[in-house]
Amino acid sequence: MKRITLIGPNSFGYLDFLITALQAKQDVEVTYINYSVFKYSYSSKLENLKNVFIKAFLNKNIKDSYKSKCILDCLSGKAKQDFIVLIRPDKIEKKTLLKLKNYTENLFAFYFDAIAKFPKKKELIPIFDKVYSYEKDDVETYGLEFITNYIYDFDDKKPEIFSYKVFNISSYDSRFKTLKNIAEFLKKNHIKYNIIVRKEIVFNDDLVTVVPEYLPLNEVKKHILNSEILLDIQKGNQKGLSFRVFEALGYNKKLITTNKDIINYNFYNSNNILVINSENIDIPSSFFNIPYTEIDKDILFPYTLEGWIQKVFSV
Repeated sequence: MKRITLIGPNSFGYLDFLITALQAKQDVEVTYINYSVFKYSYSSKLENLKNVFIKAFLNKNIKDSYKSKCILDCLSGKAKQDFIVLIRPDKIEKKTLLKLKNYTENLFAFYFDAIAKFPKKKELIPIFDKVYSYEKDDVETYGLEFITNYIYDFDDKKPEIFSYKVFNISSYDSRFKTLKNIAEFLKKNHIKYNIIVRKEIVFNDDLVTVVPEYLPLNEVKKHILNSEILLDIQKGNQKGLSFRVFEALGYNKKLITTNKDIINYNFYNSNNILVINSENIDIPSSFFNIPYTEIDKDILFPYTLEGWIQKVFSV
């Protein structure tokens, strides 16, 4: 029996597929600790003020201490784990990460953002037995293990008529200007598209749809299947491939992306993937007309959930 515990924040459903795949395996016991659900409530205004003081002068936080207690309570009484895997360990107190070593044979972390974006991750590396990252530069600089995101779902169903040529869903951030420029290009060239941007405070926009809530993955899937091409906009300080790339692979969709490094992956095919310059948007009409070229299953396997699980857990 292999015992695996995953610890991380809300993942918009991406981790759920990993958990389900692990649970489906014989002789694997899975525990998932979602630390986003551990919400501390102040008992009084005085305690709130006390926490402000503690954060300012002692660099501590009552909320972080509460989160740590909840995480350790979840593991208390359990048998020693074969693997404890953390996503966003920089959101957990360092002393708690050190305590977790007592609960497992293998303490792993996944850095799914560049260390340049969250510098605290650099000082945490020595705590772990292994740190995985999809950022090639971080892998080389800090001696990490390279791993990509994964294809979490396969579906090659196609509607008789696609609702849209191009689809993208993103959070409102520094990519918004690029999204608007691409939307303007598509509109000008009479290419039907659906670009959804999530922002807590909604505003009207004539080029994109702004929504206040994150869409669940089952809703995102409906939009993807009703579109011919996915659009992927690279975040600043990020060269690693986003889940949008792996959705394109799993759903047999063509992809337009600003991530230049994608041409270095063995699944790259110019019929399927177009790399564009975010500073000078140009999408040749020929790309819309070239049919999708199916990728060999042997090439795809390392990027599937099964391949990912084999690499990390050897199960």
